[in-house]
Amino acid sequence: GEVIAKGNLVIFYPKTTIKNLHVVFKGIFKNNKLKLHERYIENKKEIIRNWVFEKQTNTLFIGKEKNVKGNITVITDKNHLKMRYFFKLLIWKFTITVLVNDYMFLINKKEIVNTTYVSKFGINLAKVILLYKKIK
Repeated sequence: GEVIAKGNLVIFYPKTTIKNLHVVFKGIFKNNKLKLHERYIENKKEIIRNWVFEKQTNTLFIGKEKNVKGNITVITDKNHLKMRYFFKLLIWKFTITVLVNDYMFLINKKEIVNTTYVSKFGINLAKVILLYKKIK
């Protein structure tokens, strides 16, 4: 199916900056694997990512993406989802690895609210708030 997410990225350092986000996901779930193609647009900058998640149990998925260090752990509980991973970011020509904690809440069969916290050494660097809507 296809999902569109819209919202804001709030960067806390070096000064508070708010960026508009528009993200399009196209995915397929087959043989206990979810493959997602992501088109991430931050203001006018566009990034393509490809995610793969494999179902381990009814409440646990393990994922991979080329910019993720190690595995992505996804835990579901009824209408809640928590995702945790270490993501490699390019900042000022340097690559740093940050901790990403994603919290999602399923509102209905077509909408999800997502809050993401990005941190390094326990310091919150950014927060993302998105509304996901299934369109296909």
